[in-house]
Amino acid sequence: MAMRMSRPHPKALQQFPKFSTVPLEDLWWRAKINAEDVRWVQRNLGHGLEGQARFRTIPPGVGIAIAVYPGCPWDERVIFVYGERAPRVWIELGNPYSYRLEYSKSRQKRDPQLSPHGLFRHLEPDYHKHAFQFMQQFGPLFIDAPTRRPGENVEVRLDDFWDRHARFVAVAKLWEDRFDPEKLRADWISMGEQHERLNRAGPAPLGGIPDPIHKYARVCPKLPWERESYEKDVPRSNDYLRRLVYELLRSELILHTQDCVQTWTANPVPDDKEGYDVYFEPIRSYTSLWSAIWELFGLDTRQYGWKLCRLCGRMFYPKDRRSVCCNTEHQSLWSKREWARHHRSSGRNRREGSQKNHRMNR
Repeated sequence: MAMRMSRPHPKALQQFPKFSTVPLEDLWWRAKINAEDVRWVQRNLGHGLEGQARFRTIPPGVGIAIAVYPGCPWDERVIFVYGERAPRVWIELGNPYSYRLEYSKSRQKRDPQLSPHGLFRHLEPDYHKHAFQFMQQFGPLFIDAPTRRPGENVEVRLDDFWDRHARFVAVAKLWEDRFDPEKLRADWISMGEQHERLNRAGPAPLGGIPDPIHKYARVCPKLPWERESYEKDVPRSNDYLRRLVYELLRSELILHTQDCVQTWTANPVPDDKEGYDVYFEPIRSYTSLWSAIWELFGLDTRQYGWKLCRLCGRMFYPKDRRSVCCNTEHQSLWSKREWARHHRSSGRNRREGSQKNHRMNR
């Protein structure tokens, strides 16, 4: 029977050599963007198509490549394409980092915005400054570059970036509000209103998963706007709408993590004679930050996923499932307000009941 090798304590491994600064299986690249670059984007690109008049606009299908050289002005890096809702921008790659390490830090500090998926959820829609701040910290969603060395040029299609952001946020909101019937109905209605845009953001429409024969297949039940009784059912079917959240999220996780590849990681272990040895084990890796974002979001569902503070609206990781606020002070204040609200409501109901009984007895 094969013996299972136990992992040594981290302190015992400090003397062993590290194979790379950032593990290959966790690797992604930040964008080379500084504070002045972000200010330029804010002034000149704004939201959506606001900056279009200042830059070239080309027909779709026209091949174009821009070489970003040291000191290249941002005016030369931006192009608009007819039919797209945001510009294309050429950036330079910065240094690599570990997205899994950033995720671990965000959990420890109870701040989802320290992780790629949490910050992505928090971006203001179609606000290009936020896209560049995101890439400054975590990099572009996709990198089409053969070497991925610092300084290499990458094209970023902000139209696709924001479509994917809209899809991720729409699904994330369903999960966040799954136990709040009123908010959940509003989330499904909002998703139905923009479902055509959301279906563009990814390799298959909402509810699709990879299929070896047909490329993509639909296994998710009909979504609310696909049902003939949509207008009648959405306001009432709370249990149905919540079950549908689970079905859709599972489909989305399967679909958007298909860029997963199996690779191998090297782990040093003590050796009595040579000092150390190495063993290898399989691990998942991703060829896009987009897929990594969905994996991290899926991992959050195993434990206490993020919540929005009921008092200030800040995203946070709760200490336990009962927490609804980001800190003890806000939790205490919220509890007092809820008690007062419930007390007022109970008193009002008693008065109305008493008045009704009085009228009936007259």
